[in-house]
Formats: sequence, structure tokens, C-alpha cells
Amino acid sequence: MRHNIVLMTGGTETLEYFSMQLQKGFEALGYNTFLFDQKQEEESAAKLYEFAVSYDTILVTFNFDGIHYETSLFGPDGISIWDKRKIPCVNIAVDHPYFYPELFEIHPDIFYEISIDRYHKKYMKKFYPDLHCGPFLPLGGTPLYPDGDFLPINERPISLVFTGNYTPPEDFEKYIFRLGDEYAEFYNDILNELINNPDLPDDLVMERHILNAIPDATIPQIRETIPNMIFIDTYIRCYFRGKVVRTLIDDGIKVHCIGKGWERLNCKHPENITFTPDLLSLDCLKAISNSKLSLNVMPWFKDGAHDRIFNSMLNGAVCITDHSKYLDEILTPDKNIIFYDLKQTEMLPYIVSHLLENEEHMTAISKSAFNYAIEKHTWYERAKTLHEELLKFL
Repeated sequence: MRHNIVLMTGGTETLEYFSMQLQKGFEALGYNTFLFDQKQEEESAAKLYEFAVSYDTILVTFNFDGIHYETSLFGPDGISIWDKRKIPCVNIAVDHPYFYPELFEIHPDIFYEISIDRYHKKYMKKFYPDLHCGPFLPLGGTPLYPDGDFLPINERPISLVFTGNYTPPEDFEKYIFRLGDEYAEFYNDILNELINNPDLPDDLVMERHILNAIPDATIPQIRETIPNMIFIDTYIRCYFRGKVVRTLIDDGIKVHCIGKGWERLNCKHPENITFTPDLLSLDCLKAISNSKLSLNVMPWFKDGAHDRIFNSMLNGAVCITDHSKYLDEILTPDKNIIFYDLKQTEMLPYIVSHLLENEEHMTAISKSAFNYAIEKHTWYERAKTLHEELLKFL
């Protein structure tokens, strides 16, 4: 068993926060850890070369940080420290794998891909069968008060919070029409199918439409084509974010959004939405811990979870979310979660109003959700899963 873990910081703030939560988990499991700061690359590299002992170190990273872009980690011969010192690199992709086609083509010698959605794992097995895949690992959550001593529901000043950015549909027209009307029709057919059938994984719908247009398309050709349509993923998640929030505020329900773009939401009653443009992960957790209800719209993880769900459960807010196959397996409706259906968003105002009128019921759900999530869905539990199912065998 290797005893040293390298984690990356200084890149995307959210991924840095995840890494720092994993660090606590790995240290509790007995690992030595090192945080490589990408903002101080040369200084961190010098320290890393002292820490990263050959055959006794593992890199655990998100979205390929540390594997390709940090020039200080590559020698004049173009060989990285990971390959020179036989260090396994475990990459957790927090987006669909089709966001990273060029990075899968160039990877360290000892490389393991971790999927946060089981459909993503199937995609990897189909289109990258030669790459090693580690265990399915949904994103984890972070409790601000691990003992559960957060504000009770009746003392929380925010009725309903949503944490996430918004981009209006018109911003995507430049991608939809970039290759002319024929391609635009092709893209719009995919978007319309996903809007009308929101339970479908978007990569499967893209693949089917490619095969309808080019019946003899090969696996490599499909693998090369799908990443050209990643704007569909962003469009569809923002489409439903806007629809869900609009449905609530236009029915008179106050919603506080944390993220960029919400001032551009087209709605009838903008007086019912407040927003903070951009906050750090810790600030989002604080907002959730001050909210009675926490809204989630899944980012098209149709067989996975999002950290918003577990962050809500771990910080005392009642989480309201749409479905995924995985969430349907692990959560109990009206006991530790409130589900809604993307096909029936018109029911959301009733669901939310009914909850807000019954603080006793919300309190019971909040307590049950915390007790469940603190045992199953913290970043410590994710570190433990990695240790038990992968790292201790490397």
C-alpha cells in the first residue's frame, strides 16, 4: 500500500474545495498528504519532488489537474514526474467524459478514471475500453456542523435557495447555428428530445441522432463527434434551471439564487428572485445552512448525484431535487428527500408551499436527511471508498 497522497489546489475553486475535503478524509485514514498549489507552481513543484517518493505516492485529482498543464511537472525529456516515479494518477471527472476527449488520448502510464455517474462509466467502457476505470464515486457533501448543531428550520431566514449559475437560451444560438441551418436542425432535434424526455442521458440521445444521420458511423467516429456538441449539455441544464426557478417565482414563491446570470432570467415576477452573483463554496454552504429549503436541478447526471444534494442534507436544509436512477435507489421520498418531476414542474409551487406551511414536517425530514448523509455521503466517506476499492491495491 502506498502512503502518500498528492492533491491539487489553486485551479477551479470548487475543485480545490473538494480536494481539501478529501485531504481531511485521507489524513483520517492514515495517509500523508501534499497539496500542490497551481498558483505557485514552481515552488510547489520543488516541494513535490521531495514528497513524491517512487512507488509510495498516488495523485488523486479532479478534471486532470496536475496531469497535463503544469510544465514544472514535466522534465526536459517531456516525461512527467508521475511516469518517472511510477506514481498512479487517479482522475475524478466532475463533468461528463465527453468534455475531455483530448486528455484521455494523452494520459500518464498508470491512470485510473473515476466516474461520478454510472452512465459516465458506461460511456468510458464503450468509447475508451483500454483505460482503467475505478469505482463509481458520486460527489460528496460537506457539513459545516458535523454534530448536527445547525440552525433549526424555524430560525432560518431564507425560505428557498438555489446555488448555481444560469445562462439564457439565446446565448447558445451561436453554437446551434454555427454550421448552418441543417446542423441547427440536427442540434435542435436533440435538444427537443431531451426537453421532452428529461430522463434520458444526453450522450445516448446524441449517439442515436448521429447514427440516424450516419448509419455506418463507427465507435471512433462517434467518440470524435459527440464532444463537438458539449454545448447541448450546458444548454439543457440551464434550460431546466431557468424553467424551475421561473415556475416558482412567477407563482409568488421567493427564491434566492447564488450564482452568475440570474439577473437575465426572463420572468413575470422578478421581484420574487434575489441573487448573489458569485460566492465561494464555503459561502454557498453557509447560505444553505440558513435556508429552510434547498433546490437542486440535476446537471444531467441521470445515474449519479450532485454535491448540492448532500450539502443540503448535511447542513439542515430540506433538499428538493429532480430524479436520477441512483438517487431513486438511495433516498426515501418524504423522509430524507423531496422529489419533483422535470415533466411536471407545474407541481413545484404546490410542493414548496406545502412544505413551507409545515415546519414540523420539514424539521423531521431535515433531521432524517442529516443522519443518513453524515454516515454515507461526506467527502470522508468518498475518501474511504477510494481507499477500500482502489488505493490500497495500488
